[in-house]
Amino acid sequence: MEDGALLFAQPPVESSLQSLLIKNVDLNGRRLDVRCELGVISSVAEHLHSEANERVLNAKGGTLLPSLRDDHVHLLAMAARRRSMQCGPPEISVASQLKYALQRAKGTGWIRGVGYHESVAGDLTASRIDQWVDDRPVRIQHRSGRLWYFNSRGAAEFGLPKDQDGQLYRQDEEIYERLPLADDLSDELGEVAREFASFGVTHVTDATPSNDEATLMFLQNSCPDLRIRGMGGSGLVEGHRKIILDDYRLPDFRVLCEQIAEAHRMHRAVAIHCVSKVEVVFAVAAIADAGTLEGDRLEHATELPPDVISNVDALGLKLVPNPNFLYDRGDQYIVDNESAVLDSLFPIRSILARGIQCTGSTDAPFGSADPWCAMKAATDRRTRNGATIASQEAIQPEEALGLFTDDREIEIGASANLVCLDRPWSDARNRLESSDVIATILEGRITYLRS
Repeated sequence: MEDGALLFAQPPVESSLQSLLIKNVDLNGRRLDVRCELGVISSVAEHLHSEANERVLNAKGGTLLPSLRDDHVHLLAMAARRRSMQCGPPEISVASQLKYALQRAKGTGWIRGVGYHESVAGDLTASRIDQWVDDRPVRIQHRSGRLWYFNSRGAAEFGLPKDQDGQLYRQDEEIYERLPLADDLSDELGEVAREFASFGVTHVTDATPSNDEATLMFLQNSCPDLRIRGMGGSGLVEGHRKIILDDYRLPDFRVLCEQIAEAHRMHRAVAIHCVSKVEVVFAVAAIADAGTLEGDRLEHATELPPDVISNVDALGLKLVPNPNFLYDRGDQYIVDNESAVLDSLFPIRSILARGIQCTGSTDAPFGSADPWCAMKAATDRRTRNGATIASQEAIQPEEALGLFTDDREIEIGASANLVCLDRPWSDARNRLESSDVIATILEGRITYLRS
């Protein structure tokens, strides 16, 4: 067999029943062939001959890796963002740019903006947005996802009390219920799934608090090329119980402890959203008081000083950091925080050194959905403008890859969830770029093939 075309001529039908032969892969430094049948890896050898009606992929010496998983995303928000305008860095950096973009928004109805940050024009109010647009309803989401800003017309149409000055905290489900998009998001969700596949991602966890069984079914039906797990509230039968903490309005401590205990009684681990040190300490203290259940985890846990890491370790909690934020938001982190705080942001090396369970995530769409950007940021700790944050916490490329693969082995009997790159790992590890992905395989079925 020649090393010419990437994909040999094969029947166009693609299903998990059709076997797949991947030729000439770099696997742990050896040139091997890998066959996938009925969703699992059935053969690994130096030379495998193609069989009748078998699809053949020639990797031409590119490395074969376990497919990637993103353990914290928001799929509906990713889909909705495709119908929204960007209102924050890096596209929009000053108030005049935001004004220009809003005034030239297409259409006649709602203007929906995303990605706003205070560095653009401060803390927005209804009257401030009215100065830019007052003839159409406007709502703009903060890049953290926790706050919406409305102009006066938008606030009135939504029914927001005037004393809230156009600001709405943590009410995404109410936004979607009361201000639905004109059409459902099935098409956009399909685009989101294809984007993930192009990165080598086959499995995601949707971390939206309002998830229920119907929502997860809709997501899975709309994204057949993704395997989706979900967390959420009481509307889910299983999966993590999502709890959100905001340091400006922390709940009563005893109430939080009871929430955790109740979830545990239902045999559901908790996933607590906590970013600042205050939020992380509050979450850790509540779990310690309520008792732990295997699988309890902290989402984001952005600020983690050494003493808090010790407590996390003692409780056996899992951490789900977003190292891509070092790149996406790092320059603003430097402006907003003292050096002691910067040294404790996403301390992944210290976490791994203790043997704490840690899995990577992007928090898309609030961060870039490209996990390779997150891996790169975990290894070089560089911001968009080239500054470095806590370089002592940098990890090796293999460790970064492990955050998104759980160090799964490619061996006979393992699930055929794979990603093929266009170069050996010895080269790819120095790049960590999604553009190196040539094929993504879910349960033995190709879901992405670079043309």
